[in-house]
Parts: sequence; structure tokens; C-alpha cells
Amino acid sequence: MGRGPRFAGRGLLVVGSIALVLGGTELGLRWIGSDAPLLHFGTPEVYRADSDLIYSRRPGAPHTNSLGLRDFEVDTRPGTFRVIALGDSYTFGFNVPPDASYPALLERELREGGRVGGAVDVVNAGIPGYNVDQAYRLFEERLGGLDPDWVILVIEPKDLAGANVLYDLDGDELVRVGAYRNWIYWQLILRSHTPAWLKASKLYGFVLGKLSGSDLLRTLPPGGLDAQIEWQIAKIERIVDRLVARGREEGFRVLVVNYPDRPALRAGGDYTRSTYFELPVQILGPRGNEHMAELLAMLERSGAEVIDGMQVFLERSRQRGDLEALYLGADPHMSRFGNRTFARMLAPTLEATVGPRRR
Repeated sequence: MGRGPRFAGRGLLVVGSIALVLGGTELGLRWIGSDAPLLHFGTPEVYRADSDLIYSRRPGAPHTNSLGLRDFEVDTRPGTFRVIALGDSYTFGFNVPPDASYPALLERELREGGRVGGAVDVVNAGIPGYNVDQAYRLFEERLGGLDPDWVILVIEPKDLAGANVLYDLDGDELVRVGAYRNWIYWQLILRSHTPAWLKASKLYGFVLGKLSGSDLLRTLPPGGLDAQIEWQIAKIERIVDRLVARGREEGFRVLVVNYPDRPALRAGGDYTRSTYFELPVQILGPRGNEHMAELLAMLERSGAEVIDGMQVFLERSRQRGDLEALYLGADPHMSRFGNRTFARMLAPTLEATVGPRRR
């Protein structure tokens, strides 16, 4: 037998063996019912890879306005009292209708409170899965020209330990990091170009799900979880400083809010109990309370207005015993009632500054 037929036979054997292994793995995953969690913002019909933001919502997708934000178009009338609410799925209002998100309810509170004259527009700039890096880049790149009176930045434990890196530190300076250095960016590109039959396989979902949140491209600093959290806090400090400085120049104020993380709230404010969607993963590790205390102390020195939502919700739940009603069952996102409570917590701070704009 010639060398050509022998090589062809070996090649077919290798291909057949690979196909057998992959097929067996697929059948095994289907048999055990494996459903490794995929990104809830990973549907190419709604989300796209974005060279500035890692990913963003497609303008014109269901319930998305022309800026790629949730539902409502921005009210651009002159003299409008405008608030831009930056954040992730908690700001977006995941699993509640658009009019039940906290930005929509805050707009209603401000309009009905009587302190704000004329038009009021609270822009819901929350994108599921975003962290502080992405929220800040979204404002800087695409929303800064909306002429806000207030910018609200909501921070939660995931922001201190997650990936989605768009900024690094060079000494004390904040420096940009390209979106292409994040695995999620490439994951969305893969999902946009993968055939439907492959996306339907359990193996495809399992592999991508296991890689979600990984640091394949080495954007996080070495040294373990605590070192990464300290790095994130230092970055957030510079980001808030930049927002405050820009606000002083352009006439808007900055409000930073500590989101009342449900697992920590249920544990009496213990951040070592913070998890991600009830998965058995401690987001901040055993030093979680130290890290959050450091973050809050830094924010108090920043020049921004600060509301510790955790303490407000803790006090409320102790007085009224309605903690579970604030959230959607096992889902860590706020219910309609929780979003309304959150909006009413913020409204007095914004109303207290109503007056001639410092343009």
C-alpha cells in the first residue's frame, strides 16, 4: 500500500475518533441535563460586539432606542431636567417592564414631586452585565453630549471583582484598554458567525459558558482576588474623580449609589456572603467587608454625592420586614416594589439641588 492511502486512512481514523469523542460528549451533556450558564446578554439579535464598549445593545432591537438604551427615546427639549442613570442589569430593570425600572420610576417621582419645573427625563443607561469601566466609557463616548443635570453611577460587589476591563492604571493615571482584549468581545463575534446547528448543541453552550468571565487575554492584574479588588477600587476612584471634574466644568453633579446586594442584605449587610445569581461563588472573598468599607470611604472623599443603598434597605427591612418583597424571589434583581423604593431613596438628593443650572 502506498504512503498516500496510508496517510488518508490515518486521517480518517483521527477525524472519526474526534467525531466520536465530540458526539459522545454531546450525548453525555444532554443525558445529564448540563446547562452551563451562558451570558444573558449573549444573544446576537439584541447584543453586538462593540469595539468601544466590549458589547452593546443594537439600536432598533426590541425595546431598545436609537442610542442602544432601554426603550424610551431621550427627551432633547431645551430646559429639560435630565438625569443619566449608569449601571448594569439592576439599573436596566432586568425581568421587570420598562416602566417599572428604577430610572422610569425616578422620573415619575421627580415629575410628581413638584420641585422640578418643566420637563423631566431620566435616561436609563443601564446595560446588563456592565461594570464601572463600561458604564463610564458609555457616558464618555456616547452620552456626555446629552447635557445632564445629574449623572447617577450605581456600583455593586460584582464591579470590584469582575472582568470586562476597559481601563488600567499606569501609576496614578487611568489608561484605556482595547475592547478586543476581553474574551466577551470575541465570544459575541463567535456567536454572531456560528451556524445555528452548532449554537444549538450542548457542547457549544457548555464550552462558552465555562469560558464566560474568564481572563483568557490577561487583562486582570496578577496576585489573586484581593489584589484585583484593590486595583478595581483604585480605578473606580479615578473614574469618579473624572466624572466629578467634568461635572464641575459642564454643570452637572454626580451621585454614586451602593446597590443593596440581595445576598449580602439577607445576611445583615455581610459582603462575604455576596454571590453571583445564587451560584456558590463568593464574589469578594473573606475580606469582602473590608473591601466595601474601603470603597465607601473613598467615595465619601470623592466630591460626589453618595448614598449607601445597603444601609437604607437594611434599615427599611428591619423596620418593615419587607426584605423579600424588594426582590424577584431567588432572582437578585429588584421587583417593581424594590425599584420604586430605590427611586424614592434617590429622589430627595436630586430634588434638593433643583434651581438655575450652572451652565
